[in-house]
Amino acid sequence: MIVDDEWPALDQMRGLLQQCDSISAIHAYDNPREALQAAAGLKPDILFLDIQMPELSGLAFAEKLLPLSPGTDIVFVTAYRNYAVEAFDLSAVDYLLKPVVPSRLHQTWNKLMSKRTLSGPSGQPGSEVQFQFLGGYQLTGPQGTIKWSTHKAEELFAYLWIHRQGSVSVILSEVFPQWNYEKGKQYLHTTVYQIRKTLKKADLGDQIELSFDRENYRLESQGIEGDNDVFQEAAALALQDNHVDNLRAAAALYKGDLLQSLDSLWVYSSRDRFRRIYLRLLEQLTQGLIQAGRHYEAEEYAVRLAELEPLEEDYALQLISLYYAIGRPLRAQRRFTQFRESYLSEMGGDLPDWFLDAYRGFAK
Repeated sequence: MIVDDEWPALDQMRGLLQQCDSISAIHAYDNPREALQAAAGLKPDILFLDIQMPELSGLAFAEKLLPLSPGTDIVFVTAYRNYAVEAFDLSAVDYLLKPVVPSRLHQTWNKLMSKRTLSGPSGQPGSEVQFQFLGGYQLTGPQGTIKWSTHKAEELFAYLWIHRQGSVSVILSEVFPQWNYEKGKQYLHTTVYQIRKTLKKADLGDQIELSFDRENYRLESQGIEGDNDVFQEAAALALQDNHVDNLRAAAALYKGDLLQSLDSLWVYSSRDRFRRIYLRLLEQLTQGLIQAGRHYEAEEYAVRLAELEPLEEDYALQLISLYYAIGRPLRAQRRFTQFRESYLSEMGGDLPDWFLDAYRGFAK
């Protein structure tokens, strides 16, 4: 969460944070009292908090929030260095001076990530099984991070985890397309052997079974869920009941594109499927917040939709209408101009008439 009474500062910090790893959601507020009420319910993992704000200073904000959300890590952001002592008296993780320098923010972010990695339930990193496929690809078992003997073993395991099974012929065409059938089949069986060996070494041999029957490989796991499985299950329930809190919680589980570090062709269809689920969550969440009159909260998700699909007319129009609804016509006009220029550059023509008519209706 970012709290600052100046929108340019909020926009700058949002842009910088979007370049950091492992961010699922960014809540931005320019009204500290509204932000405090929201933070008490959301209990954000990390709070970037301006110190000098009207009505409620950042220091007073932190004093009120910490009893309600003791797990929130606070980073103070201010133009004045002399607040540092008071900031650290409130157990701040760090202290950033405006204007925030990207390299300095990344240093703070790495400190925050290290702190959270080391503060698990047992206090020992690698003590629990964690399978990350969204926003990155990292598997952690009882012995720590799993290290693969080859890149193909790493990729094949990801393939089998996502698909759960596959015939030899299909796996060869999708994961080993550069090999002829006989050599590819031999390489596939060797790679499967490497996977089994790695899983056994990682103390996961009893929980993950990779079996072979009738030219078909099948992967089954006992008591292990990847973050992609958790996200998919939560999204299905949230989309069905359409409650904003459940939609928000499910959306927060999406840490980024599926297997972001892999560039194989087979990944793209699965990656697109998860991304479309995420877009549907954001669509329903944004609409639900708008219908509830919670326009300031809806703005964050409308911005995210527009950034994920920068040429989607409906998303752009929704964000422009929101800016008018919350009394920011200049921002709405600027967004319209930016979108029109991008659309003309990419599509080779002006915006459709229905879009222009809708925009003129907002601007009246």
